[in-house]
Amino acid sequence: MATNPHLKLNVLKNGIVLIISVAMYPFILGSLAQITVEQTNDILLMISMLLVTVCFANFAFTYGQSKMHSIKGKLLAHSATGIFLLLTALFLESIIIIVNLVYPSFYFLMLVFSILLYGGVVLYDFWDITKV
Repeated sequence: MATNPHLKLNVLKNGIVLIISVAMYPFILGSLAQITVEQTNDILLMISMLLVTVCFANFAFTYGQSKMHSIKGKLLAHSATGIFLLLTALFLESIIIIVNLVYPSFYFLMLVFSILLYGGVVLYDFWDITKV
């Protein structure tokens, strides 16, 4: 059974995104800890709108229409999807932090939902690259 040569790069990209998003957590927490309760609705709305936009861009992209046979094509495809994945992770982290600050009783539930959502986005990324 032949393996997809693009999978190694995809694993590397997803690993880098995960490391960056974990490293950014304290900075996001520090920034969001300064917001007031009155500001949370507006901030959650903005983050949610940006998250929907990123998800739309991510799901509209497909490796199948990229020029994965060239180095530039691979670099562009993995850079774009890496940015989409990173933004998704950072926006979800932000939502979790805000929920923990304002609605601590919902923290665990939102954490589980966010992990499932991010996991689904990552699985979609791997599924899409296996079609190349």
